[in-house]
Amino acid sequence: MNRIDEKFAELKGKGEKALIAYFTAGLPSVNGTIEIVKGAEKSGVDIVELGVPFSDPIADGPIIQDASFRALEAGMNVDKVFDICKALKRSVKLPYLLMTYYNPVYKYGCVKFARRCAETGISGIIIPDLPFEESRDIRKILKKHGTILVSFLTPFTPLKRAKRILKDAEGFVYFITSAGVTGPRKSFSSEMAKKLKEIRTMTGIPVSAGFGISSAVQIEQICDNVDGVIIGSFFVKKIIEGKIEQLWADIKELKMPLLGKRNYLR
Repeated sequence: MNRIDEKFAELKGKGEKALIAYFTAGLPSVNGTIEIVKGAEKSGVDIVELGVPFSDPIADGPIIQDASFRALEAGMNVDKVFDICKALKRSVKLPYLLMTYYNPVYKYGCVKFARRCAETGISGIIIPDLPFEESRDIRKILKKHGTILVSFLTPFTPLKRAKRILKDAEGFVYFITSAGVTGPRKSFSSEMAKKLKEIRTMTGIPVSAGFGISSAVQIEQICDNVDGVIIGSFFVKKIIEGKIEQLWADIKELKMPLLGKRNYLR
């Protein structure tokens, strides 16, 4: 069983939902990233998504674009991302994934990339610019090396296509809450909530919502219809600003609504 599957099963057994945190690899540094992931685990994060800095991050908003630029300027590259993951394999228990674009994977070599994922303890890969219809080959290569490819759905995904995507989904489904790029949002559409509820009735795979989530109130609004939430820009902004102690406090606050009603009321 993949470590992502194990984590969701563990949380379900406790009546909890997953807090999935995105951090940009190499921000503020290689060692800094490792320490942030270790601190995040202690503060309540269940799964970590490490962003591979890329020069043309089409799914990322201004905050993560800035983070990627800073990391690239400091010399970050794919091999150094794997170095970070190798260190995490020795120092954390939580599952960690890579969020990347297809270009770095293709240039690195799909088989070599999958092999390095296996060697460094990476449980899954997220590739937002790779359409489901074109993902079969890389999905097969990753699976051979024990790594999953996370599938995406949105409020605008047609039902027929959603069924095809869910049939091949592994680990968890990444439900994108709204159109556009990453970054904090004040509210979500009613169509999003309706589609999210519908998707969860169609699959036994955990569904995690991301893009724009930045407060406990927002989490409370969608908590009943998800198995996890993904938070990125809100956390990354704290790192850019050097507010690391505030980051730990924010993680603890945002985990609270995900603990389950019984634990939350305590």
